[in-house]
Amino acid sequence: MHAGPHTFATKTGAQRWLATVETDLQRGVWVDPRPGRLTLDAYSTEWMKSRELRPTTRELYDGYLRVHISPVLGGVELAQLSPTLVRRWHYGLVERGVGVSTVAKSYRLLRAMLNTAVADEVLLRNPCRVAGAGIERAAERPVATVEQVWQLADVVPDRFRCLVLLAGFVGLRRGELFGLERRHIDLLHGELVVEQQQQELKGLGIVLGPPKTEAGIRRLVLPRALVSQLERHLETFSGPASHDRVFVGEKGGPVRELVWEGHWKRARTEVGLVPGFRFHDLRHTANTLTASTGASTRELMHRLGHASPAAALRYQHATHERDAVIAEALNEVVTRPAPEVAAEESADVVSLASGTRVARRRAKRAG
Repeated sequence: MHAGPHTFATKTGAQRWLATVETDLQRGVWVDPRPGRLTLDAYSTEWMKSRELRPTTRELYDGYLRVHISPVLGGVELAQLSPTLVRRWHYGLVERGVGVSTVAKSYRLLRAMLNTAVADEVLLRNPCRVAGAGIERAAERPVATVEQVWQLADVVPDRFRCLVLLAGFVGLRRGELFGLERRHIDLLHGELVVEQQQQELKGLGIVLGPPKTEAGIRRLVLPRALVSQLERHLETFSGPASHDRVFVGEKGGPVRELVWEGHWKRARTEVGLVPGFRFHDLRHTANTLTASTGASTRELMHRLGHASPAAALRYQHATHERDAVIAEALNEVVTRPAPEVAAEESADVVSLASGTRVARRRAKRAG
């Protein structure tokens, strides 16, 4: 038995409402109103508990809920969430100047939770219907030159020299670099294995775990110029055991993000890079350089550690200089000779053919 949504003024009004409910039941679209009376905060708590999320992803979602979603929508019952209310919330984020990427990620999180509510038959339809709200249109990130990467490696503390080189020329992420152990470096064959990453989480401190996707686990061949650099680094800064970290702080422990960020900002300023140039942007440099060699989409995906070809295609599109080289080589193949040149070449061919026939006749007579 279910109570009506309110007290009706007349019996006829109540019967009409009941008729609509019976119609929905027959069509299979009726939704039990009781779960819909849960607030978004209460539902999001249960939603998070039921998900197998990586620690960093859980921490990220908690932040979006706490800072951007709950203050406006957290106390609203699910059944009361409407497209208009969601649109006003989204517009409020944009109006407050929240970053484009953060707005898109917050919207996608809300939409994902309410999609689950629809699948669980708590809601009939998802009220998240703001066109394009979940799409990130981030600005193009800057790319350092090869010389700037070497300059950065020269000015950071020597124990972090190879950290910069591996980021700028191989494209490893910061967490992947911090998680490298001696057993992951094969100097004999000039190779490196990525199979774990270091993360710093609130309340948990430094945590080692696998990459976000299986594609993140990869074996990479190193540019020869980096092998000797790594050999010297391991001899100087890394312990001898296989599980000793490749990169350690001044006291021999894991590198802390806050400490490294201080070194990075000083090096960035000294080299003259823009203040917004992040350490992660060195990964863009490495991937752009890799794409410029003519690497295929699949090869780029492997080196980037991406399961989707989207990022690889983006770097391929960015290699305009390589495209110019290809076009010039293609030009040599397809260029049509000028008419006078073509006539001369044709005459040469005819002359050569005639000479060949005369030579054959003379040889036949002589025989």
